[in-house]
Amino acid sequence: MTVVVVVLVTTLITAIGIFAVRNVSQIDMAVGFSRQSGQTLALAELGTTAALTQIGSDSANYASKMSGPEQCLSNGPYATDRNITTCHKLNRAELEAGTAIFSGETLLEPTAAGETGSFGPLANTTGLIEVEMTDRHGTGEIIAGSKDTAVDITLTTTATVSPIVAAGTDPCDGVASMSVKKVTRAHMLVTSDAGNQ
Repeated sequence: MTVVVVVLVTTLITAIGIFAVRNVSQIDMAVGFSRQSGQTLALAELGTTAALTQIGSDSANYASKMSGPEQCLSNGPYATDRNITTCHKLNRAELEAGTAIFSGETLLEPTAAGETGSFGPLANTTGLIEVEMTDRHGTGEIIAGSKDTAVDITLTTTATVSPIVAAGTDPCDGVASMSVKKVTRAHMLVTSDAGNQ
């Protein structure tokens, strides 16, 4: 009877220990995914802010670029059928080129020896940003300090934070990996007159 009780107690304690270790690992994973989600939202907001700054500095040029043949996802799945061409895409390279003019900085900093990058010292992740300018239409309102009417432009920023994968390797490599995508949207009032931005 004593042996049976000892075996039962030992088995019960082992099961509790295994459950506790598994629970802690699941909590760590959830915290990591939550952190990655927060980083992605911050990256989307950064992309929107950079686009607002860049477009605001040269609104006439960017408003004219929206008449090109580009198709944007935010115009919807039937954009081609409806001949919607009021679209222009700004990728990370274009945003960083504009940011460098104002601040001399890039949007994201890589992790370097002794320094923490944009995603933290232990992060093996990278970020992608794309901003789509769509839905250009006049508002009929005069912009303050100008004689021109305002043009409303919708900015849709898509940010993705995902693990860095070396070419030719398994993206998971035996460990679950996750990419997080966040989309933000903003409206911007600009003028299409180059002389009165």
